Amino acid sequence: MFTLTAVVEGQRHTDTPSAFVFPGGESQVTVPAALQARAEAANEFRIHALLKSADDVMQLLLLTDALRRLNPAAPVHLDMPYVPYARQDRVCNPGEALGAAVFCKLINDQQYATVTVVEPHSDVTPALLQRVRVIDAAAFLKAALANPAFANGVTLMAPDAGARKRVQTLAKKLGVADVRYAEKVRDPQTGRITETRVPDDIPAQPVLVVDDICDGGRTFLELAAALRDKTDQPLYLYVTHGLFSKGLAELNARYAGIYTAYDWTASEGAGAPVVVNTIQGANATAPVNTIGAASAPAPTHTIETASARALATPAN
Repeated sequence: MFTLTAVVEGQRHTDTPSAFVFPGGESQVTVPAALQARAEAANEFRIHALLKSADDVMQLLLLTDALRRLNPAAPVHLDMPYVPYARQDRVCNPGEALGAAVFCKLINDQQYATVTVVEPHSDVTPALLQRVRVIDAAAFLKAALANPAFANGVTLMAPDAGARKRVQTLAKKLGVADVRYAEKVRDPQTGRITETRVPDDIPAQPVLVVDDICDGGRTFLELAAALRDKTDQPLYLYVTHGLFSKGLAELNARYAGIYTAYDWTASEGAGAPVVVNTIQGANATAPVNTIGAASAPAPTHTIETASARALATPAN
């Protein structure tokens, strides 16, 4: 899922490239004719890429090459909210690859002027990427907290140890006083999760579980069950990257509301998550971006922690 922007004399021109797959499985992409016509005069290009598959990764590389063939002098910026392989940030078993390092090297080799990512899974990803800008989830979570259900208070809940620092930081930034932390108990022999523990002192107010990614959703289903033993308050879920690979039915049965910045399902109607994001290209049906932006190159190997206000505003 891609959009392309050419900046010509301060004006942004945005369009969607076409892509197809040959019978043998190889991809090809085409920059739209309107952008081709403006390419020679472009001061810079920006690719917004929501990478959901290996084919998407290859198409990103092809688009990068296509833009540089149209105007080799124009810098290319990459907006890549979700970083594939970010969860493979360590080698778990002998003989395995370090997926995060392999993918980030592939991106670094493209020599983008900047790479903007949103709420990466861990600190490993921004450490591996060059010229990276990191956008945290504060603006998205703030939008979720605008729900009237939270008007009289809310408890933010970290689902596991990995989310603890993230939730602490967001709570401090947004002025949320009540934060609690769940704990996963693992079998020391197999590493499998055997229990989810939550504290006894859950305040008498709605609980909003906060994390970066929901893939299949097992973590959040088990957490909801554990919370039900401690509180009868309504449960809500916020995740920045809503992959929802096993659907939303079970999650909707346990949570009163689900919020995400990037809904991979592009769901609509009853049971769909609330998309708290107006960033261009966030979802297939996202509105034109209303979030203002900077496009100046960042120094090599620097990390900028920013809010959602730091992304570019395309204009046709």
